Amino acid sequence: MITLAVSAPSRVVPTLPLRWLACLLTVSACVDPPHGAREREAPVAAKTSPRRTASAPSNGFGDGIAWQSLDAGLAAAKDSGDPMLLVVHASWCPKCKDLKAAFADEELVALSDRFVMVNIDQDAVPRAADFGPDGNYVPRVIVVDPASGRPDTSLVNERRNRTIYYYSPADDLVGTMKKALTRYGKT
Repeated sequence: MITLAVSAPSRVVPTLPLRWLACLLTVSACVDPPHGAREREAPVAAKTSPRRTASAPSNGFGDGIAWQSLDAGLAAAKDSGDPMLLVVHASWCPKCKDLKAAFADEELVALSDRFVMVNIDQDAVPRAADFGPDGNYVPRVIVVDPASGRPDTSLVNERRNRTIYYYSPADDLVGTMKKALTRYGKT
């Protein structure tokens, strides 16, 4: 047995033999971490839609997302039957700048492959006014029905009574996206 001298109150503390210590370290390395220590669930992978490529700038709303222009997005949604997620913003808007962080979320990026993704500056694209069912505030995030090309008024931010298409980074945009996939049979 190996002993270790401790300088505190001048006593000798016995330690485990080295082979027991090696065995203990080996066993502890194979233990499953507590369930609370696991990372969050893996992002939802695309099931049916092929990976799209961007044809419009991200405007800071996530370079890993295949953004489309409004006209291209409406046509792609109609052709594919995939819902369109429309982000209406303005370059001068501080809340729009805050929302950009939400589009870096891994799960949101993974889900975006199953949507036609469009982001438009309402000051640069006058047709943005057509996508303001409850007003033309910014930012607003709207699920667009692929068949009609109109906002789906059943898919809103449930945490809000007014400005129901407004999302902050703390709101559950991923949850709304999942509901949209269910609604349009894309789960």
